[in-house]
This record gives sequence, structure tokens and C-alpha cells, in this order.
Amino acid sequence: MNKFTYSLYIHQQYVHMKILIISDIHGNYEALKTAYNREKFDKLLFLGDAVDYGPEPEKVIDFLRENSDINIMGNHDYAVVYNESCNCAVDMLKMSDTTRKEISLKLLSKNDLDFIKTFKDDYSIELDNKKFYLTHGSPYNNHDGYLFASEAEKVYRDKKIFNNSDYILIGHTHFMMYYRNKIINPGSCGQPRDGNYMPSYALLDTGKDEAVFKRFDYDAHKNIEMLNDLLKNFPETLEPLKKFYS
Repeated sequence: MNKFTYSLYIHQQYVHMKILIISDIHGNYEALKTAYNREKFDKLLFLGDAVDYGPEPEKVIDFLRENSDINIMGNHDYAVVYNESCNCAVDMLKMSDTTRKEISLKLLSKNDLDFIKTFKDDYSIELDNKKFYLTHGSPYNNHDGYLFASEAEKVYRDKKIFNNSDYILIGHTHFMMYYRNKIINPGSCGQPRDGNYMPSYALLDTGKDEAVFKRFDYDAHKNIEMLNDLLKNFPETLEPLKKFYS
């Protein structure tokens, strides 16, 4: 082995990948573009729910079309393109239905809807010799399943899933999770639900086998201004929706 070959070999040993993991954008383009501009990364993985609630679903779809490497179908994405209920929590259902009709379906083009139809219910991929399994809800219920601690433990103990995945990436709950260094939920990049309006994402370093969760500030007031105009005739939806942006 000559010096050049040896140097190349050493370099290849230490090549690793940074993966930006985002989920549950919900039409919040202001937050999405802020997250994107904050990091340097090699791959962008989106775990579902691009639309509903927020004021700019069409800009979110344009962004994903241009920048995302993998797109997963969320329950709200499915509801928009197939005209079905999102099956979300009861306290969010009316808000979801109203914003879908008054915002998502009015602003999204046929081309946008066709693009959403290409989103995957789940997806398996290998990146930097690591096996990833991606879905929105849970491995047992891709669109609607909620994966909190007890459900995460069930997935962790499921040998069929465990043995085929180094990382399981999920969204849907709008809460961050890093369970047993294996199950990652980046939280919501558009509508956090833990009382903190600042969105979140996860950055996974495959070389270090380490996921870092980050929250960030952004110009959320722009969303409120747009929603005031879009939902001016629906105060019963507008007022509770504002709390997610302030």
C-alpha cells in the first residue's frame, strides 16, 4: 500500500454523514426555512405532515420538492390529497378541518397534490452503513399511531423491527423523543405542543452515532399576520390556533 492509497483509506474510514430530521411542519414555511438555514447537513429526511394549520402549505411543498431526500406521508397529508378525515386528536379536529378547507385546499395546486401523493407510508434506507426505518405515526400504524414511551418500548422489544433497523424515525406526536438511542422523534418543525412555541428538529451524526435536538426562534409573528387574513371569518379556529405561534 503506497502513501496515497493509505491516506485515502484513512480518510474513507472517518467519512460520516450529518442528517437533518424534521417532521410536522404544518404549513409553517417561516420555521422550515429558518431550520434549513441554521445547519450544514448531507441528507434531509421529512417524516410527514407538511400541510394544515399553518398559512403557507404551498411554499412548504415547493421547499420539500426541491430540498428533501425522503418524504413520508403524514395523516394530514393523506387527508388533503384523498379528502378524508385526519383522525387527529378531538381537540384539534375542528381546527384541522377548517384550515384544510380554508387554507390547504385553496392554496395547493394540482401539481402540489400530485407531489404529496408520492410521499411514502413508510420507508427503509441505508445511509453510511446504518439502517433507517422511517414512518410518521408508528411501525404498527403508519399514519395515525402515536408513539410515546410505552409504545416505544413495545417497538424496541419487537425483534422483527429491532433487528432490521439501527434507527427508527417517527413524528406525529409533536414531542421530541430519543428512546434508547434508537427511536428518534424530532418534534415539530412547525407546531410544537409542549407549551414552547419554538420549533424543533434533530441532527444525527452517523459517525458519532449521536442525535442532537435543537429548538430555535423565528419570525412567528408573520404566521399570525397571515392567519388573521386567511381565517378572519373563522374566529373560533383563529384564536386557539394563534397560541402555537406565540
